[in-house]
Amino acid sequence: MKRFMVFLLAATLLLGGTTMALAKVKWDMHLNYPATNFHSQGAQRFADAVKEATGGEVEIVLHPGSALGFKGPELLRAVAEGQLAIAEVPTGMVEGDAPLLALTAQPFISTNAFEQRLLYVLSKPAYAKVLKKFNQFTLYTSVWPFSGIYTQRAIKNIDDLKGLKMRVYDGTGLAFGKATGIAARKMPFSEVYPAMKAGLLDSMYTSSVSGVDAKAWEVLKYFTRINIVGPVNMINVNMEAWNKLDKKTQAKILDIAKDMENEMWELAGEMDRKSVKTLADNGMKVLKVDSAFRAQLNKVGEELRAKWAKKAGKDAQNILTEYYRITGR
Repeated sequence: MKRFMVFLLAATLLLGGTTMALAKVKWDMHLNYPATNFHSQGAQRFADAVKEATGGEVEIVLHPGSALGFKGPELLRAVAEGQLAIAEVPTGMVEGDAPLLALTAQPFISTNAFEQRLLYVLSKPAYAKVLKKFNQFTLYTSVWPFSGIYTQRAIKNIDDLKGLKMRVYDGTGLAFGKATGIAARKMPFSEVYPAMKAGLLDSMYTSSVSGVDAKAWEVLKYFTRINIVGPVNMINVNMEAWNKLDKKTQAKILDIAKDMENEMWELAGEMDRKSVKTLADNGMKVLKVDSAFRAQLNKVGEELRAKWAKKAGKDAQNILTEYYRITGR
């Protein structure tokens, strides 16, 4: 009888252990940028904090550099369909599926960190409504420093842009190229360096941080700070995956996400300053934009935003109206 009780107890513990193991959740997280990029490093801190707070019951495994094989424009649907439980989704890259999400990636719409954050805060309810249709929601966001252009020659006015063969990463870049005579090509970041070496490109539009990631000084000479966009990245989770978690676990993750969002928005400015210095230290000439060139760029931006707003719909137009009212534009 005693042996039977010992056997029964052992079996119970074994089954209990199996149940506990099955209860653990593992999410594979798609990241667009290299592991060394500050967005990816932030995601790692988030994953570590979630694992600690949940006692290891929720594990988020990072896959930087688009290692899972998904491209930017595919990400909204990949999360919606459950191909990815969680992913980094840049707002401007998914415009094809959800035009309104590109609001925070419109050209020359914000000029400083306050305006970047204001635009996202105003957009957040409309973003949530769109994302609900795609079976997901945003845990936290991060923001990029403003993008400039990397070239072989100095760019001092709007006419100097004509004829450039430029890599862009979103619809805004394509529209800007069409408006200014740039031969713009949208392609993943991982393909830029080989294309430069092959002569298919002679320029790119991206942030100071990405310029450092790409070691842009090895193939290009100038970084002109036109500050065309400072887009938002969303860390989105599939609703079915989220609803499998109990309420207590969800609350812990949301608390971590709230802190992470504030941290990442504050970090963008610091990373920009460090990255610009790194570019200059490696021999790249960093050029500012004078008032005449800025006026030319702003005019292009106003025209492109007006066209985009008609396509994006009433919610986008209302947000822009309120944003312009607050900022005095």
